[in-house]
Amino acid sequence: MPKRKRFSLAERRIVDVKTNLSRISRQRLLAYREGPPEEAISHQFRLLEAELRNVEALAEYVGTVSPAAARELTGHLTIAASRFREVRAASDMFALQDYLKKELVPLVNKSEQAALLVATALRQARRKKTTPFAWKPGTEE
Repeated sequence: MPKRKRFSLAERRIVDVKTNLSRISRQRLLAYREGPPEEAISHQFRLLEAELRNVEALAEYVGTVSPAAARELTGHLTIAASRFREVRAASDMFALQDYLKKELVPLVNKSEQAALLVATALRQARRKKTTPFAWKPGTEE
């Protein structure tokens, strides 16, 4: 598959994952405001699963340029996903908050930074304007 098409597909996947994240986040917020606590907790776990898919999509995008960097992100993702399954099985909200703060948020930040570097480098290589980058549908370069 031509590299440009791989970039486009990877970017489209990121947009889809982030759209899903936004939808689940809204549902979680509404559940915390209006629903029973069990529903809110269920949405919280769904949101974290979506964040793991986000990291996976970002790692795939980074892998189009740097397979080594993508392998590092994927390795961290595997560990984070395993730990998430443990926390979910325990249904312990304190452990969940600890997992978020110490494991998932740093991994998401690292993945976003790596993908931003790839996107910015590609724009500069194509001599495109490098304004603040956002994953938006229809931004094929």
